[in-house]
Amino acid sequence: MADQLVKQSGGKAIVFARLRSNQATQEGTRVAYQTTYSYKLSRDSKTEDTKDGKVTKGGALEGTLSLELLSSNQAIVRDLESAQVNAYPLDFWIVFTDTPGTKSGTYAGRYMIADLTSFEETGDSDNSVSVKIEASIQDGYARLGDVTLSVDQQDNGYDFKDLGKVSTSETTSTNTAPTPTK
Repeated sequence: MADQLVKQSGGKAIVFARLRSNQATQEGTRVAYQTTYSYKLSRDSKTEDTKDGKVTKGGALEGTLSLELLSSNQAIVRDLESAQVNAYPLDFWIVFTDTPGTKSGTYAGRYMIADLTSFEETGDSDNSVSVKIEASIQDGYARLGDVTLSVDQQDNGYDFKDLGKVSTSETTSTNTAPTPTK
């Protein structure tokens, strides 16, 4: 199954998400069309002068998760925006599909509860729309552990809708888009 996940995901790490309020009724859903993610840990430090020399004091550990994806009409994208608007916490998993877990049939992963701090939707001249989110991880960092993936989770977030046939009467020299036919 790991080979299938690597081929389908286009990479070795897949991010899954879920509204925390849905934990009793919904599994984590693969965030569709991921391009990049970043997991960052940081700690502020302060140096104080004393009569015995400089003393460095460490601050609290802070963790952030950033994720970029192509926008789609998927429920998980709507959930991410809703989480930002309504200050709903989210569950996130980062699953490393090329790294077996400590138990048979599992993968190494990270789990975190996070609050979105930004949701940005950007469109470009090629009509590509991307979404970038940033989240602050509760308790400062993600927990390491084993993750089990079902066959259903491989396809979550990748539902394609048929647009119908595109008419061949349209030419590329016009400024109008092809018209879908039924």
